[in-house]
Amino acid sequence: MRNRNRRRVNHPAQNLDSFLDILTNTVGVLMFISLFVTLIASEADSIVQTPLSSKTEKVPRFFEIRDNKIAYIDDEKVGQDIEEITGNLPACHRPETPDRPELFDRQDYVGHLRDYRSCLRSRGQRIANFQTQTEYYNVRMINASTFSLVYEPIADKEGESKEELVLPQSNYLQVLEKLDPKKDYLAFIVRPDSFSSFRIAREEAWSKGFDVGWEPHKTERPIIFGSGGRSIGVQ
Repeated sequence: MRNRNRRRVNHPAQNLDSFLDILTNTVGVLMFISLFVTLIASEADSIVQTPLSSKTEKVPRFFEIRDNKIAYIDDEKVGQDIEEITGNLPACHRPETPDRPELFDRQDYVGHLRDYRSCLRSRGQRIANFQTQTEYYNVRMINASTFSLVYEPIADKEGESKEELVLPQSNYLQVLEKLDPKKDYLAFIVRPDSFSSFRIAREEAWSKGFDVGWEPHKTERPIIFGSGGRSIGVQ
C-alpha cells in the first residue's frame, strides 16, 4: 500500500511588532505617571498655600518678614507724603471757547491752551519723580499713570528678629499700640525663609485682638503697591 505524503500547510506567522510597540508605550506612560504622582506626594508637605481670605471693612497695615526679621512697611506715611505733594501742585484750568464766535480770539486761546498743557506736564513730572522714605524702605514711583510704588529695603536698616519683636519696647509692639483692632488688621508679606518669625508675630497680633492676613512672596519679588489696591485679606 502506497504511503501518501500529506501536504503540509504552512500558516504565515503573525507580526506582533505593532502590538509590542503599543505595549511598550503604555508601560512607559504608566511609569511616567507613577513617578509624577510620587514626586508630587513627596513635595506636598513643602508647598505653602495661601489661606482663603474673607472680606473686611478694616484697613490693612502691612509688614514684611524677610530673613526672619519683621519690618513695618508704613504705606500710610507714603500716602500722606503723596497727598502733600499733590495738594501743592498748581491747578490746571483748561481754556474754554466762548459761546459767541465773534468773541473768540484764536491767538489768545492757543496761548491759554499752551499754558494748560505745560501745567499738566509739570504736575505729571513731579508725581513721576516722587520719592520718599519710611523707617525701613526707600519708596519711589515707577508708574505715575497707575500710581505704582516700589518699596526697596534700606540696606543698613534691618527689621526686628523673632526674639526682639516680643520685647515690651519693640518697634513692632509700639506700632500695634497705635493701631485699633476694631478698625485695622495686620497683613504680612512673608518670605520663604521667615515663617518661624511670622508665626510669633501672628501670635502677638492675635493676643491683642487683631485680625491677620498673610501671603507668601518669593525672595526676589519686590514689594509694589499700586492704585488697584492691596489684595491680602483677613484669613
